[in-house]
Amino acid sequence: MAGKPSEPITVVWPATEHAPRAFVWRGRRWRVDRVLQRWSVDTGWWNERLRVDRRYLRVVAAGRVFDLCYERRERRWYLARAL
Repeated sequence: MAGKPSEPITVVWPATEHAPRAFVWRGRRWRVDRVLQRWSVDTGWWNERLRVDRRYLRVVAAGRVFDLCYERRERRWYLARAL
């Protein structure tokens, strides 16, 4: 995950749940069947220009695997990768 994810998505994540229910990518709603992995990237805290603060989720939706990225500083979700 070297570069910044560039494709914004909408994530449906009820506040009372521990995982997202769905996300919307390119006009299609994908129901999240399962979360495979969670990880964080938090680096560059010593220099505001280099700061990266992201949370990632690898999910299965409709038999495909997707990496979803939450940019904490922007408070926005992005699709990092569709496998």
